[in-house]
Amino acid sequence: MYNFMAILSQLFWGVTIGALSAAFTAIGQGLAVAFGIGGLGWWGLRHHRKGRPRGDTDSTRDKKRD
Repeated sequence: MYNFMAILSQLFWGVTIGALSAAFTAIGQGLAVAFGIGGLGWWGLRHHRKGRPRGDTDSTRDKKRD
């Protein structure tokens, strides 16, 4: 009976640690994807605003080059 309980205990421990590891891995990957996409979107909007104004075909930035 002691061996049976020891096996069940180790099995329960392994399943618990495996589930926690999988859960934290999934959460970490989800956060990495969310922050990655959010960061790229923020970076893109930030740099888009620095670019040419909408509807302006003759930007002052182009005039300075001449």
